[in-house]
Amino acid sequence: MEDPSSSPGDDKDKTFYVQGLRYGSLVTEFVGLMLVLGYVGYRLDERYGWSPWGSLAGFLLGMGLGLWLMIRQMSKINR
Repeated sequence: MEDPSSSPGDDKDKTFYVQGLRYGSLVTEFVGLMLVLGYVGYRLDERYGWSPWGSLAGFLLGMGLGLWLMIRQMSKINR
């Protein structure tokens, strides 16, 4: 039997929110990687006097790794 408390549009709304949460988590992971690796580069700059190359390398490495993970996860989501 069908649940009388649910309307036909509820499934579409749930799917929309689930997709939004998935994509939001991808963006959060991407930004988090950039910030963490950028911070590691910043700390290396302070310790070894490489300024600004450690920070730049950290941000670029975080961006590259974040994009790679995002593309990999998007291909799994869209299957």
